[in-house]
Amino acid sequence: MSDLIPIIDDAYMPVGTFGVGDARVRAGSFSVGEALVKTGSLVVGAVRFGIVVAQLTAASATMAGLSNQIRSTFKYVEDCAKSVDRLADQAAALSVDQSTVNEHREAATVMWSCKDEAEAMAVECEEMSTLFHATADGHIADYGAVADAANNMPDGIEMADRTFYITR
Repeated sequence: MSDLIPIIDDAYMPVGTFGVGDARVRAGSFSVGEALVKTGSLVVGAVRFGIVVAQLTAASATMAGLSNQIRSTFKYVEDCAKSVDRLADQAAALSVDQSTVNEHREAATVMWSCKDEAEAMAVECEEMSTLFHATADGHIADYGAVADAANNMPDGIEMADRTFYITR
């Protein structure tokens, strides 16, 4: 014989199971078991809520930091490009052979294009940072009240064992 008994909904149809010894109690127009199953998904969400918010916030900060790092790194490349442009101008003024001047100008052009690509990448990182932050805010708006309720249970009321809420 199975050690599980069915949880019955309003239509007296099985919707899940309790372990033997758990009472199947009906209250009002819904079964206690049905309410517990629904509440279980909320509790699991409340438990994971803080982790999700922390991860989204960390991702936002990381992307903002990456944007700043890209800009500071490529500030150096910009300075190099200016210097190489200046060297090309000096070489041309000193009548250095045209191939040497052209090589300097090409090198500066590559540096400038890298700088432009880096700026575009930095902007993308900032946008991702903003999106992660907005997602964290949205998650807080959607689930914050549930997490607060779960975290501020009155004294004497204990949260059920999380394994109880796992879908069987």
